[in-house]
Amino acid sequence: MSDYLSITEKEKQEMLARIGVQSTEEFYQDIPVRMRAKKLNLPEGKSTQETCEFMEGLSKLNKVYDTVFLGAGCYKHYIPPVVKAITGREEFLTAYTPYQAEMSQGILQSIFEYQTMICNLTKMDVSNASHYSGATAAAEACLMCTEKAKKVLTFDNINPDTLEVLKTYLAPRGVKLIISKTKDGRANINALKKVEGVGCVFVQTPNFYGLIENAKTISKVVHEYGAKLVVSVNPISLGILEAPGDYDADIAVGEAQPLGMDMNFGGPFLGFMAAKKDLVRKMPGRIVGETVDHDGNRAYVLTLQAREQHIRREKASSNICSNQAHCALTASVYLATVGADGLREVAQSCASYAHYMATALEFVGAKPKYSSEFFHEFVTVTPGKAKRVLQALDNAGILGGWLLNDDEILWCCTEVLTKEEIDKAVSLVGGVL
Repeated sequence: MSDYLSITEKEKQEMLARIGVQSTEEFYQDIPVRMRAKKLNLPEGKSTQETCEFMEGLSKLNKVYDTVFLGAGCYKHYIPPVVKAITGREEFLTAYTPYQAEMSQGILQSIFEYQTMICNLTKMDVSNASHYSGATAAAEACLMCTEKAKKVLTFDNINPDTLEVLKTYLAPRGVKLIISKTKDGRANINALKKVEGVGCVFVQTPNFYGLIENAKTISKVVHEYGAKLVVSVNPISLGILEAPGDYDADIAVGEAQPLGMDMNFGGPFLGFMAAKKDLVRKMPGRIVGETVDHDGNRAYVLTLQAREQHIRREKASSNICSNQAHCALTASVYLATVGADGLREVAQSCASYAHYMATALEFVGAKPKYSSEFFHEFVTVTPGKAKRVLQALDNAGILGGWLLNDDEILWCCTEVLTKEEIDKAVSLVGGVL
């Protein structure tokens, strides 16, 4: 937002006089006194210098790690400075929902470009203008496929947060969620053949444990049984892995936080959704289209609006509030900055560092739990010593992986790491083991 300057007392009195009241208290004369808020016990105001010193003091209570091996759905990636330079401009930060297309061509175009990039990335036909998170996008995608068949099948290796959101969304709609056990960390293909009346199958690849699923085989089996395939993907992984459109997925969703957004203590994040063209009218949220005006110039319009926008106004806000448009803009600027080659390099660096670290950890005694191929996350087993391993790293100013239990840790490597940082962490782990 632009710099804020409060009004003077003179300006305040002029405003009150213009609307015909003597004081601000007159605004609330219809509210009984007993129901009005009591005077707040607030400290006296501080100067700018005092405020900065106070906030800096608070910030020092946080522990800042230079080296991070924690992923599990939220990832530390390098963000080119140009991303924040562009998205920090006031015309983007203060822009709200483009209800009036003729007044919002810039915002509408940014949304259109975002949709185009998501479609190119996933190789799907259409994309909407984003969701709160990858988890809510996943839940909405499953609801798109359960108008007739009221069952959704998924596996116990998807992100736990996504699983909880699926339960929250599906149960009130009368949709049964079937959670199938995995085999060696990956989806059990045989389980897909044993459940009838399933509207869709939801799969995450790479899954929560970092393993890459056999998406082509899953897609073939799912479609043979007349169900839809909803797949959740890490957008960075698509720099080197097959896109959902390559294996005939019906809907692709995921968390776009890795595309230029800080970890931000967990938000705001950005859920993306792309689908086959025949599902476009079932998609929630907005879809911006490109056309030409009467002069033959390019113009952008809201082609489709949220299916719920005119039914439940409070829910529509999940897809049309300005922070989500801003997150989508951030992803667009990031993708435009790194380009296809840059995204591939980022993905390759993530995978290379992760495989290097997994091999090094195995050498010092932290054995891999799974033998399947992985992207940039993997699980190690250190019987009874996982907590001690993470504590040793923490003592050295290193944020270790996600503690699955006292035996297992989920590690993550991204391109911001260096070989020296990985070697140091591995050495510390080896000291514990």
